Amino acid sequence: MTHYQCGSCSFQSDHLGEAQQHSQQTGHVCIGKDGAGPAGGKSGKAGVVVTVGAGVLAATATALGVLAWKYKGLQSMAAGLVVQLAESTAENESLKSENDYLKSATGASKTLKSYDC
Repeated sequence: MTHYQCGSCSFQSDHLGEAQQHSQQTGHVCIGKDGAGPAGGKSGKAGVVVTVGAGVLAATATALGVLAWKYKGLQSMAAGLVVQLAESTAENESLKSENDYLKSATGASKTLKSYDC
C-alpha cells in the first residue's frame, strides 16, 4: 500500500486523490511512499513517487513568471510612451510659441528684414 505525505506540512493520506487535491489547494508537493518493505523484514529504501502536484506547481510557476514578465514589459513600455508624450507636448508648445512670434508684428518685421539684401 502507498502512503502519501506532504513535503511541506503534516498532511498524510492513503489515497492518491486526496494527496492530489491537497497539492492543488496548497501548492505543496505530496510524496508517495511504498509501505511494503523488502522480503525478510530487513529495512530498505522506500520507493518514492512524486504526485501530480509537482506538475501543477511547475505549470503555475511558469504561468506566473510569464505574466510577471509581460506586466513588467508593459510597464516599461507605458513609461516610455509617457516620456515621449511629454517630449512631443513640450516640442509642440515650443513650435506654437515660435509660430505666434513669427505672426506678431515684431517677428514678422525681423523675418522680412533677414531677407533684405
